[in-house]
Amino acid sequence: MEKTLDERMAIVKDIIFGRADMLMTKPLKEGSLKNKCIGDCCTGYTFEIDNLSYRGVWVSTLEGIRLKVDGEEVPQENMMVCLKGMKFSICDLEGHTEVFWGAHDPCMISVNKVGGLSKGEHKVEIEILKRADFGHSYGEGEEGYENASEFHQPQVIKDEGVYTI
Repeated sequence: MEKTLDERMAIVKDIIFGRADMLMTKPLKEGSLKNKCIGDCCTGYTFEIDNLSYRGVWVSTLEGIRLKVDGEEVPQENMMVCLKGMKFSICDLEGHTEVFWGAHDPCMISVNKVGGLSKGEHKVEIEILKRADFGHSYGEGEEGYENASEFHQPQVIKDEGVYTI
């Protein structure tokens, strides 16, 4: 079905003003939710997320990750980002200015939870808070950028889905 001019203009406005143009995909990667077990003991679960930009992002621009599984909020201190053979606490991402997450680099979120998740379907909701990673650096020289919300307020990227273990 062909879209009307108004419908096409709404899509363009969303891309330009909604900042959707930088996203490659929704972050949650289907089919990646798994329990992590050592022998017969489950210590938590993992899932993969896709990169948030066609260019890649610096992990220091990720201000936080909020996660709910089956309606239960997961504390950030129970989550780790696993990227390029390294593990980073969600709480410490802003300090890792040396780590670049390339557009096609796999990234896994590891959650510590005794017993893992039960077999069956689970609703996963994620919010990733990401600062702009180009255009202006903080520190001296704020003049002219006082009202530039893209530099002062993180973008909130949301995704949700039902996944089976």
